[in-house]
Amino acid sequence: MSDRRRHRALVRDAVRVARGLEAEGLVVGTVGNVSVRTGAALRITPSRTAYADMRSRDLVEVDLASGATAGRGTPSRELPLHLAVLRARPDVGAVLHTHSVAATAWSFLDEPLRPELEDLAYHGIGSIRTAEPAAAGSDELARIAAETLAGAAAVLLGRHGVLTVGTTPAEALLAARIVERQARVAWLVRGAAPWATGVASAVLDDVAGASPA
Repeated sequence: MSDRRRHRALVRDAVRVARGLEAEGLVVGTVGNVSVRTGAALRITPSRTAYADMRSRDLVEVDLASGATAGRGTPSRELPLHLAVLRARPDVGAVLHTHSVAATAWSFLDEPLRPELEDLAYHGIGSIRTAEPAAAGSDELARIAAETLAGAAAVLLGRHGVLTVGTTPAEALLAARIVERQARVAWLVRGAAPWATGVASAVLDDVAGASPA
């Protein structure tokens, strides 16, 4: 298969993944984003575009080296995040950012996602660490996330959400599913179920800036 055909297939895969994110409960609305490496560039989902209406031509092309946008469209505001990861990881072909409930709730604890299920080793995901919090869309978030991800396939973005990687968008999606399942088990072990009952009160207090009792 030629590079051009392979890149087109990757872009189509990215669109398929994006269209299924909300139905799987990994995002609400258009808050997630997907990108794929296409040679010296990447293609990323556009900002504030409904996934159901998205087509391959809507993914915005961005030069990997310069970060300059080619053609029309406005890339996701998390473009710096995708650029940082793809630049740091030549082995990665796709990046996926989600806000799945249990994993996002865990990201407020500022600790690794544990206990580790055998799924992580079986699928080669590695230990899931939590990056320090930083503003959404910022260069700081991009730098911290890429550093914390290191050689793993997933990282929790502190007080924000989830980032997963793979050679294809489908692989990154599988990693996101596994991370969410891991997080649900972790919360059950702790005796809490944020996807059903809301985030534990200690976490809510921390978000609100309340002092501990």
